Amino acid sequence: MSIAIAREGRVRVWVRGACALMLCGVFLSASVWAATPPLNANAWNIVIVPSFEPNPDTNTLSVTGFNHALQFAQLLNLLTAGKTAQVRQIMAFSAKATPTDITPLQSIQPYAVLNNRAVSQLIVDPGDLATYNSPSYNLAAILADQAPGHYIVAMPATMINEAVTPLLDAGTRFAGIPAGDFGQYVVLSRENNRTTATMYDDDITPAAHYPDVALAPERDTTCPQTSTRFTVPKPKSPRFLLNANQTVHLIRHVEAHPNSDFENGNFVCQGAWRAIGANGILNRLMGGPPDQIFTTNPNDLIDCDGSCSYIRPTLTIAPYAVAHGMPLALAAFQWDDPDTLAAALFTQNTPYSDPHFNGTRTLVAWEHGNIVKAIKYLIGGIYQAPETVAKIPDWSFTDYDSVWVIKTDAKGNLTFSNDCEHVDTAALPSTCPAFPSGIRSP
Repeated sequence: MSIAIAREGRVRVWVRGACALMLCGVFLSASVWAATPPLNANAWNIVIVPSFEPNPDTNTLSVTGFNHALQFAQLLNLLTAGKTAQVRQIMAFSAKATPTDITPLQSIQPYAVLNNRAVSQLIVDPGDLATYNSPSYNLAAILADQAPGHYIVAMPATMINEAVTPLLDAGTRFAGIPAGDFGQYVVLSRENNRTTATMYDDDITPAAHYPDVALAPERDTTCPQTSTRFTVPKPKSPRFLLNANQTVHLIRHVEAHPNSDFENGNFVCQGAWRAIGANGILNRLMGGPPDQIFTTNPNDLIDCDGSCSYIRPTLTIAPYAVAHGMPLALAAFQWDDPDTLAAALFTQNTPYSDPHFNGTRTLVAWEHGNIVKAIKYLIGGIYQAPETVAKIPDWSFTDYDSVWVIKTDAKGNLTFSNDCEHVDTAALPSTCPAFPSGIRSP
């Protein structure tokens, strides 16, 4: 069975399998879930979420783990229903030994999207309660220094076991999450001067196939930008050692702003549809999967009212990486450094140049304003053609659809062109896709 959900007749969202996917306006009965903990608003409750099933060959979740995260978001949404104002912070801890591991972030971000919340991504140091910036240290700081309420923290299961025990009352036993068990989470509570930890089963059996969500492009719609194509010759006296025979597809992060005043570093529900559902469109535009995927580092910060990590370009392209079993290469420089972005992608002799980009195909997810600045610097500065910069099209604040393509030939000559996914933001549902526990496609 196939269900077509359409709005304004522009984008078709195809869902394969009856009940495989529902809109988040459909609330789930508590009977769907395992026993869930009471969360007292006058207590400190830290809901500790394990990193779900990883892909052992990458720094991302496996398809099973991604499905687990999507379903767990529904469980957690039910757990905090009517209490979201009491959710003080959502955090993800990655180990200093594996700083590019985004599985904790992927495990909790779907819940944050459901509630229009930021996520604070933190690289933590190894050590016990006395070690600054260790997992135990950071959890203890919440219990000691923050207001009562609910805190959601994702981290690897082994880190959970090491972090929780030092915080418990003397004589309290905490068995810990067994190795390889991804179906339990922990609630660490402090109430009436007592600190306890309770483990709960999530009763989720995640599917092993990629979520059955597909966006179908509407070819009768026009792209947001005027079609543009031009070639810039390699400079006669280049100041950089330029790459050759490479193709770079640049996409903007998915829908992120319900209004121009809103900023939390994350994306919104409309963006979740595009992030999960546009894989097939990207493959058609690129002619198949690229050789590598490059994106911003989710440890970067962005200005907002609270503590916001700039995670949305990373989490925009992470579903594509999950679907294709590919790692994400995370930038070693800030997201708002466009000159370095251009040099890293298209040259071979700068501190951030990567030989993997030379002669290969790369998919890049970034922030649109800095994509524009990077390409202007690439053409006007690196390629020494300032007179050609005016040919680069504008990229509107409301345009999440455009794709820029930069190709260099064997001689190093550069060609710019643009395309689009043909997915209109206005046609995407404003409610998130939901994946209830225990309901899967056949």
